Amino acid sequence: MSVMVPPPCTPDARWHRVRCDACHHCGAVGVSATLHQDARGARAPRAEECAVDSCGSTGAPERVRSAWERCAARGMSRDLDGPREVLPDHEVEHQRALSPLGAHVDVVADLLGVARDAAEARVAVLTGPDGTVLWRRGGRSPLGRADQLGFVEGAGWDEHGVGTNAIAQALRTGAPEELRGTEHFARSHSAWDCTSAPVRHPGSGEVLGVIDLSGPRGTATPDTRGLVRSAARVVETLLAAQAPSPPRAARGTATPSLELRLLAEPATARVGGGDWFPLPTRSGEILALLSLRERGWSAEEMAYALYGERGTPGTVRTEIHRVRRRLGAVITTGPYRFTDPAAVTSDVSRLRTALEQGEVARALNIYRQPLLRSSDLLTIEEWRSELDRETAAAVRRSGDARIEARWSHTEMGQAYRHG
Repeated sequence: MSVMVPPPCTPDARWHRVRCDACHHCGAVGVSATLHQDARGARAPRAEECAVDSCGSTGAPERVRSAWERCAARGMSRDLDGPREVLPDHEVEHQRALSPLGAHVDVVADLLGVARDAAEARVAVLTGPDGTVLWRRGGRSPLGRADQLGFVEGAGWDEHGVGTNAIAQALRTGAPEELRGTEHFARSHSAWDCTSAPVRHPGSGEVLGVIDLSGPRGTATPDTRGLVRSAARVVETLLAAQAPSPPRAARGTATPSLELRLLAEPATARVGGGDWFPLPTRSGEILALLSLRERGWSAEEMAYALYGERGTPGTVRTEIHRVRRRLGAVITTGPYRFTDPAAVTSDVSRLRTALEQGEVARALNIYRQPLLRSSDLLTIEEWRSELDRETAAAVRRSGDARIEARWSHTEMGQAYRHG
């Protein structure tokens, strides 16, 4: 596939005039910016900066604009013609051996139609938890088009590898994502539609990888997102069926299990293996505080942690009542703490376990977003900083250049470096 790239921006002797056709979302034709070069030598905006402005001015979704801003902040070029990294074959085989998704590749291909329809123009892909392409299925023609993009087995398809794309978005949000045409950051991807959905471990909720269905512009239909999401749910069901049954004594316990995703925006929870649901910011803060201190919090301590000097025990009781009404009997009072700490798991606890065990790559797969991004509580901010320090130290100890590069391109790694 050949892609026409416009000539680079060039400054005039007196005026900086920039032509940037970076974003054609909703049929827009680009943006021009003219800046007068005053005595201080005003700088012309870079093409990527114009691209982000154009992306926002033409009605692109906020999630897309935010992703483009992250790419521009990294200094990424929209003219990239392939992924930053493609693993050698032996490393791909190693990662495949570690992934529980390999047994279900053909099931996914069949569900998405790329196995049975020789005329299907799209490619089905399964990635690892870091966005590395581990398996592809499709016809000769669509696979050939994917080859031209570098969309091959072993390619790193996360955001810092190829810019904004559906796989990277699904890894970041933990939800199904779809990008069409020029919503992609890389110009070479603007002729493609991509739809992705994460596959989660049925027990821990940890993202095991992403299922993606990609094809030429216009092949994503209103049904595609549901199709890919259904394929991910089928794989999760198959994984759950393979999991060993819990010991008989562990069944039917009085306190239901509580699972928390605090390294996400918004934070989410599920009780007793049910559906995940979003948490209001205050509820997320309360659950995070309870996770932080197993011995619990007095009403006065919780009030101060949440509201500072203006906090009162009565206000805390109201907030705790709201949480218990949604989650059930997972919180006890006097002091406030989890009824059964052993029944509570979170992505933060999995992150710390991975760091303690020296599994730094797995830790980075878990640590995709800051702890409760929207919270400005001092205790939460200190906890964020502690997680960043622990992760940065583990990355340094690993001595692995690839892991160091991954960390440096995360939001947390950049904040830690400039903090």
